[in-house]
Amino acid sequence: MSRLHLVVGRPDGGEVAVQDMDGARHRVSLLAYDGPAPGPGQWLVVHSGFALGPVDAAEARAVAAELAAARDREPPTPPTSSAGADGHR
Repeated sequence: MSRLHLVVGRPDGGEVAVQDMDGARHRVSLLAYDGPAPGPGQWLVVHSGFALGPVDAAEARAVAAELAAARDREPPTPPTSSAGADGHR
């Protein structure tokens, strides 16, 4: 699944530091990125640790709002059954 990440550092050695929408920071590869080097404050589409391309800030905000709304609509996780693997207790 592709996700949006905010660039929080300068490209270094073919990678760049990013922050995902949950606030976790990590580095992603620029090997698959086509375009000028991304800079801090820019949003990127990232898939499997590879930056694929830029996303404008308005689109990133819209996606973030949709994800937040989807999280609010998710049903609660059902309780874990105490039944064994064959379905019997």
